[in-house]
Amino acid sequence: MKSNPILGLGVSLLAASVASSALAATTDSVSRQVRGLNDRLTAYENRFRVNGFATFGAVQSDVEESDDTYHRGINNETNFRRYTKAGIQMSFNMDAKTSVVTQFVARGENDFDVKAEWAYFKHQVNNQLSVKVGRLRKPNYLLSEYFDVGYAMPWTQAPVEVYGVLEDSANYEAIDLTYDFEMGDWTAYTQFQFGRSETATAVSDDLMAFNFSMNNGSLTLRAGYSQADAGLVSGTATAAQVSAINSAFSFTDKADEVVKESNKGTFYGLAVMYDNGSLLAIAEYNSLTVESLFPDQDGYYVMGGYRFGQWMPYLSYAHEETTDDDTRDPTVSPTPAVPDANANGVSDIYEAAIGAQQAFNKEQTRSTVGVRYDYKPGIALKLQYDMIDVGETKGEFAAIPAEDSANIISFTIDTVF
Repeated sequence: MKSNPILGLGVSLLAASVASSALAATTDSVSRQVRGLNDRLTAYENRFRVNGFATFGAVQSDVEESDDTYHRGINNETNFRRYTKAGIQMSFNMDAKTSVVTQFVARGENDFDVKAEWAYFKHQVNNQLSVKVGRLRKPNYLLSEYFDVGYAMPWTQAPVEVYGVLEDSANYEAIDLTYDFEMGDWTAYTQFQFGRSETATAVSDDLMAFNFSMNNGSLTLRAGYSQADAGLVSGTATAAQVSAINSAFSFTDKADEVVKESNKGTFYGLAVMYDNGSLLAIAEYNSLTVESLFPDQDGYYVMGGYRFGQWMPYLSYAHEETTDDDTRDPTVSPTPAVPDANANGVSDIYEAAIGAQQAFNKEQTRSTVGVRYDYKPGIALKLQYDMIDVGETKGEFAAIPAEDSANIISFTIDTVF
């Protein structure tokens, strides 16, 4: 039987049409799946955000005695760990008003052990009021929120004369209420926190913090206050030394301020910042008072910088001092007959008081000159030179140094990503 070429061609065309329709249907299905997956990924990205920051630095002092370490490990050997750190912040938005935020930081000075600095639940009640619960950052300072983010600060390291006062207890477990509002051309917010802080050596119960801040674009004003019932963790070396310290001050004007299980501490701070994009000027002051032998102290700094394109040279001056030295000084009102006199006729308690006085007294000034270079968005290079004078106190040294002054040079690469 002779085949019909026209019929064969028709069959072939029909088969090709069916195959093409099937392929088109398959392609369309795959396209729909890809679009759906992209939509889900976009929605997921809108719900989950990851941000990071890191600082890579080196710091060295010119103090010849290597034992005279300054502010946790800085001496005459180049230290690549002291200012080096890395952090990652993750935010998961459950919906438009509710989220969970965590921040983990690893510091070189702590052998890069990872620590949860933030871990809190946040709910936006309305356009003005928000609530946070969990591990938070205390609002003690103007730049508290960015304390670990070197890129957000002009210096290689925030002035320890102010930011070092409560650095060990910068994070704690609390509830936070923040209310945003407007005052004419100003935006403002009030912030209230209540919680508890515990470090390796100290505990602060019933910790309350209040912060008020207002901004009109270039100018920011801030005032803050906090208080807590502070005590020592029992069984620690610090707690074991308390009885000896109390005894040492038993005949000074501090005799009625022994370290107790609970000692009320108060802290307040004032700050102003002006930043118009070219000129940057910041001034900040704080004061700490503790109802015990532990020292009361005040601190402040002023800084100014001017941006020339990617460059910003800056100058800074900072000062701190303990304010209750006289009441702790055993030479102010020694008793006529001091007990437990040693072979030299000097009381062991009196000598202990002198030693404790030197350990508590603190006075330090810092003059700083530095330059910041914004290499590209998210990367800043900083070079800073500090001239420090501690008088006859230990300042921020581990102990009274052989020299009453020191010069410190530091370099950092600060990044955000």
